[in-house]
Amino acid sequence: MAHLPPRLAWDDVRRAIDAIGATTPVDIRDPAVLLLATTGIRNGELRAIQLQDIDWRAGEVFVRRTKGKRDRVAPLLEETGAALADYILRARPKVDSPYLFLSFTPPLGPFKCASPVSRIVRKRLRHGGIELGRVGGAHLLRRAPLLESYFRRRLNKQRNATPATVASYRDALRMLIL
Repeated sequence: MAHLPPRLAWDDVRRAIDAIGATTPVDIRDPAVLLLATTGIRNGELRAIQLQDIDWRAGEVFVRRTKGKRDRVAPLLEETGAALADYILRARPKVDSPYLFLSFTPPLGPFKCASPVSRIVRKRLRHGGIELGRVGGAHLLRRAPLLESYFRRRLNKQRNATPATVASYRDALRMLIL
């Protein structure tokens, strides 16, 4: 079996998000970045998301330009949606750009490379007291157990949430996003 990269416990992700104050536009943007990254979205996919890609009613984010060169959708969980709405309404720079996440330093526009997103993740995890070692960046969040929690809640509603069922959904999802 192939080696899987390290993964964070959800408590670590939660601690990093809780350590962020909501006093500046950056502080409002960063939880949205962290939460969206925990849905399995890759760094490049996150940077490519446009405002029109968010389907608020369906609770989904359209993801384009995936690694497999196929479009797909990612779940937009309630907390993630709330963080995105807060960012869009209160902090996103008021410029004519279709991209969701924009730089706050001139020239205002989408992130051009992977570095800003990875820098946000590393900074926020460190501020939350999470030791990263030599590995640390946006990819760490792709494997956060948020999706497992999502499927457990969905299956509980259907009364099918045995550990084996949740594991089978989790394993199938990993095959799709890794």
